Amino acid sequence: MKIAILGGGITGTTCAHRLSLQGHSVVLVEKGRGVGGRMSTRRMGGARIDHGAQFLTVRDQRMKEYILKWKQSEVIMAWYDRIPDREDLPVGTRYRGTQGMNSPVKSLAESLAVEKQFFVESIERKDQWFIRERAGLGRNLRADHVVVTFPVPQVLELFQRSCFSLDPQTMQKLRAVRYTRCLALLGLLEGSSALENPGTLTHPVPEVDWISDNMTKGISEQPACTVHASSCYSEKFWDAPDEERIPLMIKVAEENLNSRITQWSSHRWGFAKPLVTFGDTHFHSLEEGVSLAGDGFGGERIENAFLSGWEVAESILSSVGQNLNR
Repeated sequence: MKIAILGGGITGTTCAHRLSLQGHSVVLVEKGRGVGGRMSTRRMGGARIDHGAQFLTVRDQRMKEYILKWKQSEVIMAWYDRIPDREDLPVGTRYRGTQGMNSPVKSLAESLAVEKQFFVESIERKDQWFIRERAGLGRNLRADHVVVTFPVPQVLELFQRSCFSLDPQTMQKLRAVRYTRCLALLGLLEGSSALENPGTLTHPVPEVDWISDNMTKGISEQPACTVHASSCYSEKFWDAPDEERIPLMIKVAEENLNSRITQWSSHRWGFAKPLVTFGDTHFHSLEEGVSLAGDGFGGERIENAFLSGWEVAESILSSVGQNLNR
């Protein structure tokens, strides 16, 4: 069976990887220049910066197996167990990608066919699914089954553009999904920061949730920081220009890092964390020829998004008479 998986984050790549192991023809469709989704890593000058998800944790045995493989192949490594002076936070290993948080996603996608910079304009089902690109190369794909792993509001927008709908109960559950927003600041530092290992600081002020030094973290050869604003601050200044929302974030970062930011850029994570999820780890319908998955189904942790991809693949394989014991 030919399967198109829309979205190259951890959910989509996990699903594609699991399906390809069973011999299905899989194409991964990603609108960006590379895979990663929330686990993206960006270059700025000579620095490497994790500007989305900062680490992953593991509880489920299925992900533990992948963690072990990734550790053995040096895709990930343990970052820290506890932030100094934060006894209120739970103890447990936080893992990071050796070359940034996109390392595990890139590892999953290595053997896959990936269509990059492909913005899906619409999907239409006749004898097969037709996946149409909005612009650019004019690429059009065909598939027997489509798995959509976009944030749920983008799934609904795709359905609307495609004049497609699922049953009323499912559509109601999809419309109920809600996310937080997050403003992110990526900055190059004049010199090494004052942050000690592991190079993170949480909630220094109410307006900022997270500051990290990517060089102390171990992914960048040059001093560079990531700053995540709180959800309240992000909502308040979401539509404001950078000159209104960024100065406070720079000020807080420089005060706590004890280093000047010499160059910066901003990023808006419109679907940072799900507040209200779908209620199931995924949706699957062989009759409709469509499946849905992602953190809007599984939950905000990277592991939840991974397991959403795993379980939607399992549902597809079960419905066509296969299993994942391989």
